[in-house]
Amino acid sequence: MPLASAEADPKRIAFPEGYEKTWLPYAVHNRPDNGQVRHLLANPVAVEAAKDGKPIPPGAILMMEVYKAKTDAGNQPIAGSDGLWEKGDVVFYGVMQTGPGWGEEHPAEYRNGDWNYATFSPAKTHNATMVEKPCLECHKALPEAQYVFSWDELVSKVKGVPRIDAEPVRVGLAGNVDRGKVLFQRCTNCHTTDQQARAKVGPGLFGIAGRQVASAQNYAYSGSLKALAAQPWSDERLERWLAGPRVVASDTKMVFPGFAKAQDRADVIAYLKTLK
Repeated sequence: MPLASAEADPKRIAFPEGYEKTWLPYAVHNRPDNGQVRHLLANPVAVEAAKDGKPIPPGAILMMEVYKAKTDAGNQPIAGSDGLWEKGDVVFYGVMQTGPGWGEEHPAEYRNGDWNYATFSPAKTHNATMVEKPCLECHKALPEAQYVFSWDELVSKVKGVPRIDAEPVRVGLAGNVDRGKVLFQRCTNCHTTDQQARAKVGPGLFGIAGRQVASAQNYAYSGSLKALAAQPWSDERLERWLAGPRVVASDTKMVFPGFAKAQDRADVIAYLKTLK
């Protein structure tokens, strides 16, 4: 029977003590919107599923360590040579875990397979007031990524960025903005879309349609993209990029393999054009 408020169940997800000894660290994200830096880790069950390209089985666990970024005298985050912020105090821990039949308590409109979610304090105590429903609703847009925003990063970490069999480029195909916005959820782990255009893992995308390639401020682009800096992000270039980023720029930092379906690409482009 679904829980009316989709409250997190502390009896299901316990804090995974000692996880840092054996789990795979696979991504670090700067969060310019709130001054945090997040470290992501996966347990062996999740790692094997990503490596084998199989559906997530029961027992998979992903950990998100959330830290306040260290700041300098001007209250600006201190970054290392890789551009990633140095971590300060722990803010909280976020855990998502699968178990047999765990998704059955949630209504189909926001069920994430058998994933459940929980948060823990810096002292590793369960946050009993957490409500799962917002997490479920947010991740619901990502069934092709196992309902995990960082799935492409985990796959890339364990076996490299996969090649996709993309449909032929179709420039000018009519796109659906609303559907494109939903598809774009898979990109929000690495890109911002607001007018401040702050970089996360990737550059901010506000105003991307029509602007010059590799032109976002304060972002270190790959050499291949810098070589295209005099060119605009036209419909054709966006279409080719979304069909296979590494086909366009083999040294790109982007781990998302691309959208195989031409209609998906058209819908995302239609959405990107609204970011102005």
